[in-house]
Amino acid sequence: MFQSIKEKLTFISNNLENPTYAEIANYLLNCLEKKQTPTSKKCADQVHCAESVLTAFAKKYGYNGFKELVIRLKVESEYYDFSQRHSINPDQKNHLKTNYRHLIDESLDLIDQQVSKMTNLINDIHEKNKIYAISCYQQLFNTELFISELQLLGYEAFINLQRKTNAIWLRNLTENDICLIVAFGLDNQYVVNYYQLATMKTKNIYVFCSPSQRHKFPVYKEKIIVDYSKRSSILETTRSTLVNYLFSQIVYNL
Repeated sequence: MFQSIKEKLTFISNNLENPTYAEIANYLLNCLEKKQTPTSKKCADQVHCAESVLTAFAKKYGYNGFKELVIRLKVESEYYDFSQRHSINPDQKNHLKTNYRHLIDESLDLIDQQVSKMTNLINDIHEKNKIYAISCYQQLFNTELFISELQLLGYEAFINLQRKTNAIWLRNLTENDICLIVAFGLDNQYVVNYYQLATMKTKNIYVFCSPSQRHKFPVYKEKIIVDYSKRSSILETTRSTLVNYLFSQIVYNL
């Protein structure tokens, strides 16, 4: 899975081999901690560099451009509050662990309450031809693992990791196939675009998403929501645990 952008930017800001890149990283870290949305113009003005330098910076560290880097920054800031620093009292340690376990148990219960939807998907996996998956950036690793396990069980399951070619890839989708849509976080417009293409090809669309994303997918056979029992406790690692539990439930019952 991808590295925390805060960790990545902190490393860059401490690397003095390229002072301009260090200043860009510091600007982005300040925006992250202050919950401000960075812009290429403000960043270029503050660092005194051309916007093309920002593009080169983003591409060097694994992003298609500065815009994608900013989106990734927004995704991470949605789940973590970097404006506060929390200290843990040793006397509270066991209590905190108990609270987190309780949060996980309650959140898993929310998934188990949707067992009829999972059963419908399992039945369709048995009966339909092929399975195509479109995943958001945040859950791409987990979705790829899910598809790999389906393949190991002998199902014709596919995921395209080159998302720019999904429109071509989806031409193979037929009305007898299944399309899985996985949508969490903020960077989901491309998922919505490919979902709309899929609705023209098949009615066997299963959506896995968070409550905040559910309104983007009005047409579906089943929609399974992965949520937290306490909305104040949103962590990316916790969400990945819940999504993996959901996928594992499906694979286990095939």
